[in-house]
Amino acid sequence: MDRPGGWRAAFSVLVALILAVSGFAAPAAADTSLTACGPWLRSLDLPDKKIHSGGETQGTVKVSCKSPVPLVVAMTSADSSWVSVPDKVVVPAGATETTFPIRTHQPDYIYGELSISLTAKLRDRTLSGPLTLQPGLKFIDFGGHSAIVSGDNPFITVGLNGTAPAGGMVVELESDNPALQLPASITIPQGALGMNVPRPTSSRIPTDADVTVTAKVEGQSLTGAIKLLAWNYDPGNWSFTGSAEAYGGVYDTMALYLPNPVPHGGIKVTFSSDDPKLAEPHQPMQLAEGTTGTFQVPVSMPSNIDGNVTVTANIEGVGSRSQTVRVRPGIIGLDIEPMLVTGGEPFEGTVRLGTTTSSPVTVRLDSDNPAVQLPAEVTIPAGQSSVTFQGTTSPVTDFAFATVTASILGGSRSQTELFVEAAS
Repeated sequence: MDRPGGWRAAFSVLVALILAVSGFAAPAAADTSLTACGPWLRSLDLPDKKIHSGGETQGTVKVSCKSPVPLVVAMTSADSSWVSVPDKVVVPAGATETTFPIRTHQPDYIYGELSISLTAKLRDRTLSGPLTLQPGLKFIDFGGHSAIVSGDNPFITVGLNGTAPAGGMVVELESDNPALQLPASITIPQGALGMNVPRPTSSRIPTDADVTVTAKVEGQSLTGAIKLLAWNYDPGNWSFTGSAEAYGGVYDTMALYLPNPVPHGGIKVTFSSDDPKLAEPHQPMQLAEGTTGTFQVPVSMPSNIDGNVTVTANIEGVGSRSQTVRVRPGIIGLDIEPMLVTGGEPFEGTVRLGTTTSSPVTVRLDSDNPAVQLPAEVTIPAGQSSVTFQGTTSPVTDFAFATVTASILGGSRSQTELFVEAAS
């Protein structure tokens, strides 16, 4: 029997037992040689800033010197219903510090702040320090709803487990689905237990979708879920029609026909054209739930267009229909020279279009006073934008005036005054 080897084995067992009793944890293959430094608990470092209750943070324990074996530090919380820590924290062999997780909870409301003492113990040395809590995120509520129809605006409230501090509490917001839009953050006012999220909106989607909303403060995040239900509308064989030809300067009335009733939430119909001169053919139309039938859409055609214009009606989430109209120039002015004539003398007039016409345009001329005579009509030739005509007047015994009108059948018109005085 090798007695020296047996004594060495017995000595190793004895050292391991002593280390275990003293707060050391010796691994199976640890080097049990002692150093000149006897490690002792130097500090318990906790966050200086206030921690949101319900959130997580971490602390640090430090020892005086490196140990050849791991050191086991016992941890306790004065009130684990508010703050919990691991029962034991191990400083690794050869290290002088280690971090440990701290979890906070919300057994009740906090009005102001709350300090909970945490304690670390290594052998015969004990250190304590306060962890200060402030209110944290408690709930995200959707007005009691678990689902809404997409396109509806949700009602969202973010609540705290206590009153917001001086200056308010900034809460960051996120949505994991672009169909639900939220502000990037809200500020819960000082003294408030929460607030409604301003102006949350949702977009219409063709299939159901689950959306997760996340609220964040430093060290804590909270989530809530809501389902966006699909919004679909089959209007049937719907149409958007109008005349094949129109003159500028007047309204061309088009027709929107929806054979099937509008569903929940109503619809918005927008209008556009392929000509920048007609940037907004008509204001958007809001049609309420249950609406059906034919709706007039008056479109004011500009006088300075000569060519085809395509007007499009678009229903959100449904599609679009278009109508192409051949637009001809409209009258923009009627000039008389001179405006004051002596009865019996001639005068000259000019009819002006908004742009050069590609085809002849016939203009009718009228006077409401028989003392002023005009040609029944004039024609503006293709390639021109105006035409000049001659008129005559009859002698008058007293001052008179006439309203002269130039008009296009089914199109625009223009009027001006001509004054006739008696010969001296």
